[in-house]
Amino acid sequence: MSRIKGKYVATVEINFDFAKIEKFFPFEEIKNNIENELTPLLLELIRGEITEDIATVEVRQQFADCYKVEE
Repeated sequence: MSRIKGKYVATVEINFDFAKIEKFFPFEEIKNNIENELTPLLLELIRGEITEDIATVEVRQQFADCYKVEE
């Protein structure tokens, strides 16, 4: 029996730059979501598209930062 094997490696870069408006979450919640919640959400999204019996998925966060700039 033959096997199909491989590895796919990707870097995802998302640069945020948007005006803060009142209907958005508070800055602290936005910061937490970007720095702590985005990686698990990406992992869940990708796992939903990959069949577990043929591949494994890992998402390793290398860096995350979120800050305010006053105009």
